Amino acid sequence: MPDTMEDTTKPDKSHKWELLLKPGVCWFIWVYEDRIEFCLPSGEISSSSEYMDIEGSFPPDIAFLLHEIIRDAQEMVPGDAKKIVLAIPGTDSGWPGHLFRLSSGRFSLVWTKNGNGGAEPDSCDLLDHIRSEKAVRKANEKLNYFNAIVRHDIMNLMMGINGYIDIIDEIVDDDEVHLLIRKSRDLGERILRIAELTRTYQDLGIRPPSFIEAGQAVQRIINRHEFSGKIVSDVQLNGLFLYVDRMFDVVIYEIVRNSLQYGGEGVTITVSLDKVPEGLALVFEDSGPGVHPDFKERIFSRTYADRKGYGLYLASEILDLTGIGIRETGIYGKGARFELVFPPDTYRFGP
Repeated sequence: MPDTMEDTTKPDKSHKWELLLKPGVCWFIWVYEDRIEFCLPSGEISSSSEYMDIEGSFPPDIAFLLHEIIRDAQEMVPGDAKKIVLAIPGTDSGWPGHLFRLSSGRFSLVWTKNGNGGAEPDSCDLLDHIRSEKAVRKANEKLNYFNAIVRHDIMNLMMGINGYIDIIDEIVDDDEVHLLIRKSRDLGERILRIAELTRTYQDLGIRPPSFIEAGQAVQRIINRHEFSGKIVSDVQLNGLFLYVDRMFDVVIYEIVRNSLQYGGEGVTITVSLDKVPEGLALVFEDSGPGVHPDFKERIFSRTYADRKGYGLYLASEILDLTGIGIRETGIYGKGARFELVFPPDTYRFGP
């Protein structure tokens, strides 16, 4: 009977991309207008050097965090170095390292051991960083829960107030009192709209961003029942993927709703792409009256007095979570033109 021996070797459960973040691994990084590439000196992971793009080598959330780290390093001057931590919010996963600026658009990055292990006393305290991330996420969850309770109480109280207003309206026969009652009802409806708004936006930034197919997202909003038969659309976004917050649908909805609100039924909305110095612009153009030059920036402000809601302000806040800008560049009298400006690391083309 042949001798048998139990295999006690533990399988390697790490993902392939985690090998690229092991302590001691060195990257050389090239930053281009539309992508970021890196390579490892031969012998680091394999016997030969090869160029890799961050999106193709890492999961979307890790790729986004790496882009953020490298984008923040653009202000470094050649010869500068700084400590960095690639930490996934809400998890215990993280990797510290040292980033060096070599020249324009060129960096080197060395992944190091966790400072709590004692091997590198000068490295970042990774565990403290992760604990802070988890504490912030937990606090946000509690704030959202508290927000839901307060909203529920406000709406119940407003129902009671409106009931009393209806009773007063029936028993009082005075034109001035009826005028005050109508104004009170208008204020009550505004309070209810604001309270309902908190329901829509309470999850802002809670879930990590991800790549979405832009054409499908835009078409999904345009095809909603409330817009059916009211707008004419032309969407030209073949093959574009955008790295955005999970509430990006709300941004599209607010822009489309704004065009319908001011352009009226039958308004034409064209969605296309435009190359801009900052990266790529996702452009929404309509056939409405456009925006007066004095209001082009104010319409995105929280304190804009003439708005009919907070849609464009909150849309700009959602976009800002992933470093995306929004501006209005249309010609007044010929239609509105909203440009959503995506930096090079927040979009790509292909499957």
